[in-house]
Amino acid sequence: MKKIVLGMMLGLIGLAATAQRIDEFKAETSYLTYPRIPVKDIDWSQIKAEVAHTDITMGDKTMHKGANLCKAKGASLKDAKVIENYYYEVKHKTPSGILRITDNAGKVLFSKKTSEAGNSSTMFGKDDCYFLEAILVDVWKKQGEAYKEIVAADEFAHIQANAQDFVNKSVMFRYVPEEIEVFYPKTSKEHNYDALQTVAQETAEAYKLLNADYQNVEAKATLEKAIAAWGKELEQTNLNDRKSRINKKVAATLRANMALAYAYMHQYNEAIVQVNKALNIYSGTSNNRTMKWEVLRDRCNEQNAYYLLNKDAEVDLTERKVVVENRGLEAYEAFKSDYSAYNSKQQMEEYAAAKDAQDKAIASGELNKYEGMVSHTATQGYMLMYMSFNKLGEFPEEVCELTQLNQIYFKNQNIESVPEEIGQLTQLKKLDLSKNQIKSIPDEIANCKELKTLILKGNPLPQSELDKLSKLLPDCKIKM
Repeated sequence: MKKIVLGMMLGLIGLAATAQRIDEFKAETSYLTYPRIPVKDIDWSQIKAEVAHTDITMGDKTMHKGANLCKAKGASLKDAKVIENYYYEVKHKTPSGILRITDNAGKVLFSKKTSEAGNSSTMFGKDDCYFLEAILVDVWKKQGEAYKEIVAADEFAHIQANAQDFVNKSVMFRYVPEEIEVFYPKTSKEHNYDALQTVAQETAEAYKLLNADYQNVEAKATLEKAIAAWGKELEQTNLNDRKSRINKKVAATLRANMALAYAYMHQYNEAIVQVNKALNIYSGTSNNRTMKWEVLRDRCNEQNAYYLLNKDAEVDLTERKVVVENRGLEAYEAFKSDYSAYNSKQQMEEYAAAKDAQDKAIASGELNKYEGMVSHTATQGYMLMYMSFNKLGEFPEEVCELTQLNQIYFKNQNIESVPEEIGQLTQLKKLDLSKNQIKSIPDEIANCKELKTLILKGNPLPQSELDKLSKLLPDCKIKM
């Protein structure tokens, strides 16, 4: 038993020794955000910001008992005593609020929900020393309605404050501070990453220069140099070999670095492509790191929309006060209608921009269009299942570039031939090509030494081809 435990420990030590360790350089910096309304040639005196909201809904009240420090009226504090007192917990539903920004012609420039309805409660009489239950009941009868008005006034003021805070941060150019991390793999006995460490350190220094100086020429040149260096390293990527120099962990890390660098240079589409590539490497996995990447992608999607809206405007960091007017309950339905119309238009524009960016990335070869279709689970590995109504018509060579694939399902896709590049899929375990028009399989499939299941039902394959496959893939179960 001791030998088994010792062997396991030695195995774990060996695993730790070969696994790449990721480290990082941190830097305090800030990024420039663009206004959410078009500001080129804008007349700020004509901009109107308003908020409308729903009413509050008062709920049940519950009586509680508690201890409180109390004193008689006119008595000094030294005469105060801790006594049992009664109070109400009063529940209510908070209102939702919608912000609307319009120009002098009444055109809606921006609309957003700045407050969401929710459950809350307040304490009535908690600090008033009602030492008898009957006293609390009597006071509530006299002051209950007025108290509800006070609670409503506080909630409505909060709605307006939320809207005002959002406007202050969103209708003009401003810098948002953040601490960033530039990652690099640590040099080990197996691999030297000193050059990547130097790149990461120089990039972290560049981010410091970009703090409140988004146009810093030296810093932007360093980011471009870093992107090129990371891209060169990524050419060595091998997602299937944990011991490779640029393995799964390192590749995803470098792509995340590239995404952040692109974001700081306002090349948001390129940033989104790199984030998606990093997330695709860990498809089906969710952890703190992937969640940060998703946050960065959301930020880039949002910022790209406002960058395109204002990229031709002069960057003016002058703070302007646009005061939000509270239009109350009566205007809420009109604001809600404007909000729906504005956001439908906004979502369509964002979708079109995202699709355009994806199409360009695919056309340039930067993004494999089948990469986004890959799913991953601990039990199934990396799986590509094509289920579109638009049949493939051929086995895409681009799929053979996804060398991490463990399973492919191309059933009933009118495929007539399989490319020689199929041999690149050395991690493939299952290939379903049933109900196609395939008459032969290239000899290169012999390189798929991990292939255990090959489904060819419903294809016009001659017996001679099946005999050949049986010899090329002796450990594979071929289903006809």
